[in-house]
Amino acid sequence: MGEILGVGITHYPPLLYQPDTYANLVRRVAKSPLVPDEMKNPENWPEAMQEQYSNEKVLAAEHQERMIEAFRQVRRAIDDFGPDAVIIFGDDQYENFKEDCIPPFCVHIRDSMESQPFLHEMLGPGAGNNVWGEAADKTFVHRGDRKLSKHIVTELLERSFPMSYSLTNSHHAEQHGPTTLTHAFLNALLYLDWDRKGFDYPVVPIQVNAYGKNVVQSRGFISHLDPNRKNEPFGDEFGPPAPNANTCVQLGKHVRSILEELPGKYVVMASSGWSHAFLVAKHHWLYPDIEADRKHFEELRDGQHGRWAQLTNDEIDDAGEQEFRNWICLSGATEGYKTEIVDYLETYIFNSNKCFAILRPNGAT
Repeated sequence: MGEILGVGITHYPPLLYQPDTYANLVRRVAKSPLVPDEMKNPENWPEAMQEQYSNEKVLAAEHQERMIEAFRQVRRAIDDFGPDAVIIFGDDQYENFKEDCIPPFCVHIRDSMESQPFLHEMLGPGAGNNVWGEAADKTFVHRGDRKLSKHIVTELLERSFPMSYSLTNSHHAEQHGPTTLTHAFLNALLYLDWDRKGFDYPVVPIQVNAYGKNVVQSRGFISHLDPNRKNEPFGDEFGPPAPNANTCVQLGKHVRSILEELPGKYVVMASSGWSHAFLVAKHHWLYPDIEADRKHFEELRDGQHGRWAQLTNDEIDDAGEQEFRNWICLSGATEGYKTEIVDYLETYIFNSNKCFAILRPNGAT
């Protein structure tokens, strides 16, 4: 019977760079014509947000230090467990899922994945050199597990859970190459190897259409804050929704069942921050939904993350928790597990709240 260790982390892109870039996004968003004029002035922000903004440099350094230590702790747990493969739920942000085909989920079937993350800065020009000081053209090679990936897809289909799969990148290949990992997976692996000792475990990426109705309109980032976007094809309309929470939970349960029927050990991982400021319209896209995330944190901490299956798409989108769907998939794979919270980081100015957690079967150490 396969053994499973659950892991939840963030793939926060600014962690690739120096902490003095962390609040750049809120400054960038504040320039959007869609943000009310009064909210462009920090003096009109929530008091806690003003306080954090005035202490940005100190908080950014602390934020970085806590994330690095959390990744090291999670990595130690993975190494101690010694998995035969790592299955990762990660979102697609208009990388492979575009206008011509947007599946709810997609398993990537790969032997090997080669990526050059520092050639293509997600945050745009001026984001700065990577925090490790590594060459811009450095190539990272991660192992896949073609046999396991195919088995998971086959079993899902046989169990009446429709699943897409991909043997190569589609649109992402146009700029980044046919085997490169998209950032939800790649950043997770770069951060889990913070001390550059290598990450040799085979990886099975399962991509989630977390952005749902917003994915084309926003292009997976902040294009929805550009008024000119509405004049472009598909720029002024919502698409169909993302897979709902119950569907994400059911996928997680199926993956767990499939793995438990195999010999070996497997890590099942969620890679994402929680509420993202640039997705929270009710906050003028400036700060996350602290209250919604805190409620989910308490549920996770108290072993009540089974409640997440009842969340509606409207609730998730209202809170800017689109990427939280990756964690909802994880909750299905770890139902009844005991949670160890490694760290939980709340912020008004660094775009997203972040959680690090390790989930083990009751009685496991």
